[in-house]
Amino acid sequence: MDKDFYPNSIKLVIASDPQWMHLVRNVVSSVANRLKFRRSQIRRLILAVDEACTNVIRHAYQGDKQKQIIICFKVFDDRLEILIKDFGRKGKPDTFKPRDLKEIRPGGLGIHFINKVMDEVNYDTSLPVGTELRLVKYRKK
Repeated sequence: MDKDFYPNSIKLVIASDPQWMHLVRNVVSSVANRLKFRRSQIRRLILAVDEACTNVIRHAYQGDKQKQIIICFKVFDDRLEILIKDFGRKGKPDTFKPRDLKEIRPGGLGIHFINKVMDEVNYDTSLPVGTELRLVKYRKK
């Protein structure tokens, strides 16, 4: 991820413990506010990033709270890019499907929310270890 360092960026490194998700949500909110996203967009961005990190904790790390998640916020004139890097078990992005919305049960909607909120969602599983998720939200002028 360091090779992609951008001067207008913020890098947050947290343990894969859900207790630290409030920090991630606060950073998403602060960055999105600074970029003048609408309140409704900010709430959705927070939800999408929260869901993505929760998926890392649940699936890549299988609940292990001692692993590392790196979240990098890259600010451009026209967009916000959020990179979420884990060092856990790799998944197959073509199998990352939201459950049917008609199924009434808790869980399984994270991918749906992420895809609905973000303009671009890309998984890079070509890394030697882990996965990097790239989320992009364009700013409407």
